Amino acid sequence: MLRAAIRTVAGLAAALILGVVPTARAADPIQMEFGNWLPSTHPQAVNSFEPWKKLVEEKTQGRVKVNLYHAGVLGTSRATLNDVKGGVYHVGLMVPAYYYDTPLFKLTIGELPFAITGPVIGSKIMSEFVAKHGKDAFDQLNIKNMGIFASDAYAMYSTAPIRKIEDLKGVKLRAVGKAWVQIAKDWGAVPTPMQPEEAYTALERGTLNVMQYSPTGAMGWKYYEPASYVTRLDSPIVIGGLIMNKAFYDKLPADLKKLFDEELNPALVNMMVSVYEKGANQSFEKMKEIFKAKGKGEVITPSPEERVKFIKPTEPEWAAWVKEANKRGYPGEAMMADFKAILKKNGLAPPF
Repeated sequence: MLRAAIRTVAGLAAALILGVVPTARAADPIQMEFGNWLPSTHPQAVNSFEPWKKLVEEKTQGRVKVNLYHAGVLGTSRATLNDVKGGVYHVGLMVPAYYYDTPLFKLTIGELPFAITGPVIGSKIMSEFVAKHGKDAFDQLNIKNMGIFASDAYAMYSTAPIRKIEDLKGVKLRAVGKAWVQIAKDWGAVPTPMQPEEAYTALERGTLNVMQYSPTGAMGWKYYEPASYVTRLDSPIVIGGLIMNKAFYDKLPADLKKLFDEELNPALVNMMVSVYEKGANQSFEKMKEIFKAKGKGEVITPSPEERVKFIKPTEPEWAAWVKEANKRGYPGEAMMADFKAILKKNGLAPPF
């Protein structure tokens, strides 16, 4: 109840100051509310959001003060889009897959199974794709796009070892997004939607058997505690974005808009990509140490032959994405052709 009360008070306070650029005294800083649903111990909170807060305040010479709220105090991961649009806070971390039924669907092409291999290359690919096909998605939703990034490649955190595809038969597997519901079924698993905030308890209680998540992010949530078998499947890579309330952005002085657009927003995206790029291998090594000390748990890397068995059943989802895009009135075939061309230009071979 205390947490709910804190969230309510903080949310009301943030809403009241939405878009208001104080003008009573020249010395009054602009208050920027940043709602982060990740825990305060998450590597992105520690190594991206907190340093960015300091960077903003330094680069603006105190003209902007960033009020950073962690652990979903202002809103959950699935509420970010509506919260930022509606003014609960000004800046938020957004996962397009959670908004599959909005124009952000276009960005989910980057989450097609076994398409992208890492956060640096993935962020580059998706930025190019969004520049060609996705800019209007943010305009339609009336939000400011601060930048697109790709996570590190997901692993499976399970309560029993997953060494081969047959080990998934009948288990409750977290469906990363709507498109992954069918993939879970194709693997013989039971697709189970699950927010990151709820997964630890779900794994403890057995309402979830396998959590698919970023290795870097899993260190912050500590999924390896209730699920001490970690399978390096290296897919999907989830696409994320940082968004800003449009009314707040529009009221910023011209020089601050320029500073955010050209320096501060790219800096935050670069911080996040760097954390993911460095974090994956470090996270696996740390988990190995933890499992060795506990005498329980394992980091599992399927053989190439076994990995192919995971890849092959996902082929229909590539065609399904095109079909869904066409259904929404988008040029699905052209978008897919451009996506594959961008992959190839960056040295990646599409799996299908």
